[in-house]
Amino acid sequence: MLPTDFSERYGPWALIAGGSEGTGEAFARRIAGEGVNVVLLARRQAPLDSLAADIQGEHNVEVRTASVDLADADAAATAAELTEELDVGLVIFNAGATIRFNYFADWPEEDLLTLVNMNCRTTTLFAHRFAPRLIQRGRGGFVLLGSVAGFAGSTHQSVYNASKAYDWVLAEGLWRELGIYGVDAIAMVIGATDTPSHRRMGADLSAHSPMDSSDVAAEALANLRNGPTYVVGEHNRAAADFILTSQNRGAIVSSMSESSAGIAGDEMLPMA
Repeated sequence: MLPTDFSERYGPWALIAGGSEGTGEAFARRIAGEGVNVVLLARRQAPLDSLAADIQGEHNVEVRTASVDLADADAAATAAELTEELDVGLVIFNAGATIRFNYFADWPEEDLLTLVNMNCRTTTLFAHRFAPRLIQRGRGGFVLLGSVAGFAGSTHQSVYNASKAYDWVLAEGLWRELGIYGVDAIAMVIGATDTPSHRRMGADLSAHSPMDSSDVAAEALANLRNGPTYVVGEHNRAAADFILTSQNRGAIVSSMSESSAGIAGDEMLPMA
C-alpha cells in the first residue's frame, strides 16, 4: 500500500527512464493511479505512445513521452531539457537490463560499452542533472533500479553485474547526501522478473521464482523511504542476505555463474 502523502511528496510529475514496458510500465501505471503525471522515456516511440494512451484513458493525469536512447552520451541532458518546465518530484532510472548472456570474451565491444554507458555514465549524469532540482524542492525521490546480480560477479553477464554494483553504491551515497534536504534516494534492488525484454532474449527464469512486474512496482513504491537499499521480494532478500554475509566469495561467484549459465541455456564450464 502506497503512503497517503505519495502525490504530495513525489508529485506533481514523475520521470521514468525506461518506461515503455515491463517494470517501467508497471511503475507508470501505479504512479498515475496516485494522480501523479508521468514523463516516459524509452528508445522505441510506438510502445510509449500505446502506454500513454492507456494511462490517459484510465487516469486523469497528463502523460508525456519521448524517444531517448539511454545509452547515448546526451541522454541525461535531453531528459533534463524535456522536463525543464515541469515540477519533477520523482525520478526512476528503470533502464539497464542486460542485453545478452555470454562469456565475457565473446561479447561484442559495442555491447559492453552500451551497458557501461547506460548503467554507469547515464545514471550518474541523471543524478547530477536532477539532484539540484530535487534539493531545491525539499522533497521527492531518486530511484536507481538495481539487481541482485550486483551483489556478486558471475560469468555470462559480468559487466552487467559490475554495473549494477556501481548503481547500488552510487544510490547509497546519494541517499545520505540528498537525505539532508528531505529527498529520498534509494537503490531499489530486484531479482528475476517476468518482463517482455527477458522473454525476447529467451531467458529461462523458471528456476528463480520470477516476480510479476506489477508486484515489483507496488512493493518498490511502497518502500521509497526505506533506503539506502531495499531488496524487493522476500525470496530475493533471503538470497541477498546469504550472498552478502557469506565469507566464501568464490563459492558465491560459482553459484551465481551457474545461475547465469542456466538462464542463458548454457552449460557452465569447469575451471581448469
